[in-house]
Amino acid sequence: MGLNKEGKKVMRKKNQKKPIDCIEDALETFKERNKTYGDNYLQHGKVMMALFPNGVELKTIEQHNRFGVVNMIVAKLTRYAQNWPAGHLDSVHDLGVYAFILESLDSGKSQ
Repeated sequence: MGLNKEGKKVMRKKNQKKPIDCIEDALETFKERNKTYGDNYLQHGKVMMALFPNGVELKTIEQHNRFGVVNMIVAKLTRYAQNWPAGHLDSVHDLGVYAFILESLDSGKSQ
């Protein structure tokens, strides 16, 4: 039971999680993913700098969409590399999907 903004008692639904439960679930997810991917997020910026050494200027929705997909490809690729030499099947599948999304977006851009 808690209080709403008017100070009235509010009953939680039977299966409703408390915020602390959500935080603990998120921590467990992080720990699990970290076992698989390590600290790949620390590699992401290095890869992006190598791909775009002069920076990136995004002005249109389309440019943001395409850059967002490239960003996801880099994220999946760094995750895959963290599991070298075995690789990581989910990351490979995601890479393929994002590559085709990028192709779709590129096919509609003006040259």
